[in-house]
Amino acid sequence: MRRATFLVSGEGAQTAEVAVSVFPGDVGGLMANINRWRGQIGLGPAAPDEISGFTSDVEVDGTKSTVVDLKGETVPPGRTQPTRMIVVTVPHGGNSWFFKITGDAPLVEKQKEAFLQFVKSVKF
Repeated sequence: MRRATFLVSGEGAQTAEVAVSVFPGDVGGLMANINRWRGQIGLGPAAPDEISGFTSDVEVDGTKSTVVDLKGETVPPGRTQPTRMIVVTVPHGGNSWFFKITGDAPLVEKQKEAFLQFVKSVKF
C-alpha cells in the first residue's frame, strides 16, 4: 500500500514525513478519510458542511484531486509544536492515491508549496 516515505527536517528538531500510498476503491469516501486523518492529529470529526473550510482542488496529471489541509490544536506528547497534515487524494485507475505530509506545523507550512509542486509533478 505504501509506495514511498521520506523525511523532511527543519529548524531545530522540527520534522515531517511525506508518505505516498495507494488503496483500491475510494477507501470509504472523502468524509470518512478526512475524519480518520483528523483523529490522527487529535481533532474531532467534522461534519460534511465543514469540509469546504479545509479542502481545495488541484489538478494532478489531468485529474481533479482534493487537497485536505488540517491543523492540530494541541501539542502532542513529546513534541514542541502542534501537528499539521496536508493530504492530496488522487483517484486513478479505480484506486485512491494519497500523498500526505505530516509533522510539526511550522515546518509543514514552510514546505507546503514544495509538497504541492511535488504532487502536481506526478505522472501515472
